Amino acid sequence: MTAAAEDTVLLGIGNVLWGDEGFGPRVVERMRERNAAPPDVRLVDGGTQGLYLLPLVQDAARLIVFDAVDFGRAPGEMVVLRDAEIPAFFGTRPLSLHQTGFTDVLAAAELTGRQPRAVTLIGVQYVDIDTWGGGLSPAVAAAIDPAIATSRRELQLWRESSHV
Repeated sequence: MTAAAEDTVLLGIGNVLWGDEGFGPRVVERMRERNAAPPDVRLVDGGTQGLYLLPLVQDAARLIVFDAVDFGRAPGEMVVLRDAEIPAFFGTRPLSLHQTGFTDVLAAAELTGRQPRAVTLIGVQYVDIDTWGGGLSPAVAAAIDPAIATSRRELQLWRESSHV
C-alpha cells in the first residue's frame, strides 16, 4: 500500500489482542465508524507491521500516529508529541511494546530523505498490555474520543499553516 504524494495519514499502531496495546487501531476503527476523518485524510490501521509501514511513512506529507505508550503518567492520560519530540533512534527509552519497530520506520524514512514534513504522536498511557484477548481498559477506552478531537485540531492547525 503506498500513499499518494501530499497525503495526510492518520495511523493507528498496536495489537488489538493485547489489552490497551490496541488503542491505536481502536481509534482508527472509531473514526471509520463515525466517518470522523476529513475526506482528504487516509485512515490506516498499521497494526504491528513495523518496517512494512516505511512506504506509507515515506509518502505521507503529514502523519498523525495513535499509540498506547508508557509515559509514566496516570492511566488513560494523553500526551501529544510533535516532530523532534518523538524519539527517532535507538538509545531512547521505549514508549510502547512495538515502538522500536516504529522508531525504526521514522529513522529509515529520515535516512532516505523521504519523511513527512510533520509528524504528531497522540499517545495514551496504557494500564494493561499483558492481557491476551482483553479489550481496552476503561481509562484507555475513555481516551479514544479525546484523541480523535486532538487529531482534528492538529489537522486544522496544519491546514492553517502554509508550511506544513
